[in-house]
Amino acid sequence: MKGQILSVKTSSTTLLGCFLGIAVFFLLIFPFFSCKKSSDSSSKSKTTLATQSSWKIQSVGADLDKNGTVDLDVTSQLQACQTDNVYTLKSDGTGTADEGSTRCSSTDPQTSAITWSFKSNEATINCNFGVLNGDATISTLNDVNFVLWKDTTYSSTPMRMYVTLKH
Repeated sequence: MKGQILSVKTSSTTLLGCFLGIAVFFLLIFPFFSCKKSSDSSSKSKTTLATQSSWKIQSVGADLDKNGTVDLDVTSQLQACQTDNVYTLKSDGTGTADEGSTRCSSTDPQTSAITWSFKSNEATINCNFGVLNGDATISTLNDVNFVLWKDTTYSSTPMRMYVTLKH
């Protein structure tokens, strides 16, 4: 009889431990599945993402072997008068480039007009601002970053230049 009571206690303890384990599991996992407002930019059009706020150059880099990885960060080669520029795109394909607090030349206008348009099913952008002129391929466009690349040649060396713009 003593063995049976011990067996019942062990079963109750095991059952209680099992229930506690399940409860802890759900308490730990539930926050990952709880309802929260999504900031998923995939539901926004590329035009909305490009025009919702102004952009500034965050980085410029060279992908020397064109494998999708920047091999040489050249951001430090840009002048401060370039990195403080603010680019504002409007949904009608126009926009402005503002020289920011420092202009590269005192004769440069504080603002100048931009034209831009998407091409190739919005995979590329044609623009005339900053370090980008002509067609550039869109690598990333979301609520925070606008990453573009363009094949070019510098000192007889073919390369892919990446420009990352950030809000």
